[in-house]
Amino acid sequence: QPHRGRKTVPLSLSTEQRQHCETLLRNGTTEQRVARRAQALLFFADAVVAKVIAQMLGYDERSVFKLKARVVAASDPMIVLADAHRTGRPISLFRRRTAPA
Repeated sequence: QPHRGRKTVPLSLSTEQRQHCETLLRNGTTEQRVARRAQALLFFADAVVAKVIAQMLGYDERSVFKLKARVVAASDPMIVLADAHRTGRPISLFRRRTAPA
């Protein structure tokens, strides 16, 4: 279905990168967030419109644009599949109670 606006530019993925994304999607033990990013990379390579990608993967359209910007800025698109390093202390589920003074 044609869309208004700028033409969607396909992302260039090598054969190995495409196969790696497809392998992640077929693997039953891949984390969902990694699988969704791999699917998004394949959609980017096929020049699918961001609105359609957002609907199919359950993302917000702005998130799709942010993901594509991260992919374009990265030296290797496969780097984007993994979560970015987070600084700081991990969230704890239980607070330790301190003894009253």
